[in-house]
Amino acid sequence: MHKDDFRLPIRIVERPGEPVREIYSAGEALDFLLAWSEKRSPAYDAAVEKCFAVTAELEGTDAAQEAFRRFARLTGILSADMMPHL
Repeated sequence: MHKDDFRLPIRIVERPGEPVREIYSAGEALDFLLAWSEKRSPAYDAAVEKCFAVTAELEGTDAAQEAFRRFARLTGILSADMMPHL
């Protein structure tokens, strides 16, 4: 396990009908975020900040994982199997 690996991958679906993609680390999440061409938001900014902090060894992965998961949920790309059951 690498130091920037998430405890569990975050599963996303970028567009309806596409296969699920798994994001395994803060570095991979940061790459995804920097390539993101859709509208940016405070959740996007927070995820970039937290993932960058992990890659710069300024912070642990838990905050980055949660920030990326929140970004994915708010933008509608979080896989349905990762959504909390209410």
